[in-house]
Amino acid sequence: MQKVSLSLLIILFSTTAGCKSTTPQEHTSLAISPDKDPGPPKKKLSMVWQHHSTGDNLLAGGLLAALKKNNIDFYDINYKEADVGGYVIGDHTDPKDFPKNFNTPKYLDAIKSWELKGEKKQHDIVMFKSCYPSSKIESDAMLEQYKKWYLSMLPTFKAHPDVLFIGMSSPPLVQKETTPAIAKRARAWAKWVSGEYAKDAKNVQVFDLFNAMAVLEGKPGENMLVPQFAVDKWDSHPTPAAAKAVTRMFIPWFNRALRAAGFGG
Repeated sequence: MQKVSLSLLIILFSTTAGCKSTTPQEHTSLAISPDKDPGPPKKKLSMVWQHHSTGDNLLAGGLLAALKKNNIDFYDINYKEADVGGYVIGDHTDPKDFPKNFNTPKYLDAIKSWELKGEKKQHDIVMFKSCYPSSKIESDAMLEQYKKWYLSMLPTFKAHPDVLFIGMSSPPLVQKETTPAIAKRARAWAKWVSGEYAKDAKNVQVFDLFNAMAVLEGKPGENMLVPQFAVDKWDSHPTPAAAKAVTRMFIPWFNRALRAAGFGG
């Protein structure tokens, strides 16, 4: 029998150890119908999105191109952007930050008009999202605090019916960075914020980003980031495959949300 060199064995072991598992497609959002897409809004709409690196990956992976094709003028607020008197709005995207960002009039005004020039005074759509660390919900008390922070913003949103506010549930964590209990709470947060949270506010819609990227409930690895949607087993940033899966779900949902809020015409 041919001998295998020690160095080759080390290489083979290292390669195998570095491979990440793959979740079957039927255990992911790819098995879920995105439902009917009523098509782009009839007139061009302006949208600003407050986000960080996860959003960058989604945009680069196809979401930005899809939004532009969908009759949207897109702008975003990222790290180190939108400095208002020394408070940098773009640096603050944790759940605890959003009440300050939106309930402080001067910060809300800056968000609504970010980078706009010419006659248009404010964006039609303001979207906001926290990054994956916010899915590390370590206790039920922390989950309840998240809900209180978000509920505190509803009066402000309702007071601006000429703006469509779009939230997103927090993206999931890779298995190495969470536990089943923490991941289950992240799912509970995603369900609440995309379901119960703003059901009585016409101009507030919430997309379940968590569900678009996490292993489905009842499947091995449930509530954690689909491995092939992760940069690696330690990094919860989304891959191009994740961006494609999110875009597939988001655009039809977005167009339905526009109609439901009266912004589709």
